[in-house]
Amino acid sequence: MDFFKEKLLPAYRQSHDIMENYRIEDTYYDAYGFCNITNAKYVLVKKAELWRALNFEHVFFKTVDFLEAGDVDGFRKQLKEYIEPNLVRKGGKTMEKDHMSTHVDCIFLCEKGIMPDAAKAVKKARFFKDYMMSIRGFCDLRVVAVDLANGRVIGNSAARDLVKYYENLL
Repeated sequence: MDFFKEKLLPAYRQSHDIMENYRIEDTYYDAYGFCNITNAKYVLVKKAELWRALNFEHVFFKTVDFLEAGDVDGFRKQLKEYIEPNLVRKGGKTMEKDHMSTHVDCIFLCEKGIMPDAAKAVKKARFFKDYMMSIRGFCDLRVVAVDLANGRVIGNSAARDLVKYYENLL
């Protein structure tokens, strides 16, 4: 828990709005973070905007003793049934104009280790949804498991950059 409170949360607080002890239905997360990044290009004055791109990140932190495959599968189910429709799309039919990307990250902090079936589940975890044939962007899932006992980090293919980031934090 020291890694989470002393290193991880302060690093994320610099760019994310963080809510600790976040609950979705019957599942509790140690924290939930949200970040909104807007990029725009304009000529001379802001009214003469050439383009705008909205990017979002939702991060869920969960501490477990041993990570099991059911934890990963449970998060993917929650992503499909609750997180994507309610937190990402905010109940709407599709994403707002100028939306480019949304990343939903699940960071498992494993205090005693990662079970072999869970390591496979993390690496195979996938979720990708495009909106209006990608005209309104996309949403994808990044899963990272940080094995605090053995000092290793694994992630799915979408989380390559996050894995490097967490390896540096350890």
